[in-house]
Amino acid sequence: MQTNKAKITWILVSVVIISVGVFRLSVINRDHEPSSVQQSVSYETNLTIKEPVREALPYSVQPYKLKDKTLISTFVAPSYINDTLVAFERDVSEKSSSYIDVFSRKNKVIKNIYQTPNKEIINSLVGVENKLYWVEYGRDSEKDTMWTIKSLDLQNNQKKVLYRGVSGDYTEPPVLRVFDNQISWIEKKIKNHIVYSTAIIYKPVSNELIRLATTELDESGSQRKGTFMVIQRPVPDGLLVQQSVFKTPSEKSYEIVFYPYDQTDSITLLESNQGVVDFTADQEWFVWSEIGKISIADRKTGEIKYEFEAKDKDLTIDSPFIMNDHLYYRYSMYQIIDVDLINGKTKDLSVPRLSTSKIFNTGNYLGFSYMDARNNTGEVEFNIIAAEQSK
Repeated sequence: MQTNKAKITWILVSVVIISVGVFRLSVINRDHEPSSVQQSVSYETNLTIKEPVREALPYSVQPYKLKDKTLISTFVAPSYINDTLVAFERDVSEKSSSYIDVFSRKNKVIKNIYQTPNKEIINSLVGVENKLYWVEYGRDSEKDTMWTIKSLDLQNNQKKVLYRGVSGDYTEPPVLRVFDNQISWIEKKIKNHIVYSTAIIYKPVSNELIRLATTELDESGSQRKGTFMVIQRPVPDGLLVQQSVFKTPSEKSYEIVFYPYDQTDSITLLESNQGVVDFTADQEWFVWSEIGKISIADRKTGEIKYEFEAKDKDLTIDSPFIMNDHLYYRYSMYQIIDVDLINGKTKDLSVPRLSTSKIFNTGNYLGFSYMDARNNTGEVEFNIIAAEQSK
């Protein structure tokens, strides 16, 4: 039996995985891969953001508290949300298995609907119109990792394999992200010492798969040259992609590039020598965060309209989402912030608590969770923000 200390350690590790490790949206410090942010974890509660105005806590968040023994020694977050249920993934290291569970928003009953068959890991669970999609791959780290994108129909429990691939040379498997009833990921292939990164859009309703754009990173010589796609963020009119760009043997930069869905010319929205933590956009705004700071710019002019700095400049700001003229983001693993983009006013959507998950999106819903990292009794609080509530 594990000690309480061991359980706490596992919870903290799980939180880091679900918070930053899965998506790896951090300052890039490896040759051509993103890496996890090492966050300073403390139990201080006086965490604030420097903003122009602070208001009372809003009523736009609907909490759901539930408790189940299967949630002990793990950390879960609302990966998929619809009007009747919430779906989430969980991993049990002792059993070397990953699971997909759902719970009813009406009666709060948890039901397991899937378990990995061969000790694989489930990563980046998303959903479109009552169908779930996720990436599944082996638990052991290997030079060449075989991965599969699977789907599950919530109405008839039918399971399918959508796509297969292999990530070579220790390149990580793709991460699924969803927006407006379509799924995106980046596939990396290596051929003759050239890494080909391809941004892919899949439309489940029409069963259409589109290879939106491809970049090349030449590793055949002693020095790299070219572009490596890291992670994507789908937005209303295209795909934002974080890229590592090797221009010359001694010059390397990081970019956020916009690839339109109509496959017209791409546009570089941001270039940095330090990298970014996370980013998003809509037709009006472009948002990016760095360690300890988030910037909100007019997308058409590039002018920064709002800029907020964290009290602790060593902590991250991540998972930004724009909905109904509001920007939602997470400050470290403690707090969710709401920014009114019309006037720059901010609200705390959650009190400072360890540990608060990153924000997840599904259609007209955003969601995040809270679990006590110091005393996990199998209780989780899911918090759901509906589009109509944030008007």
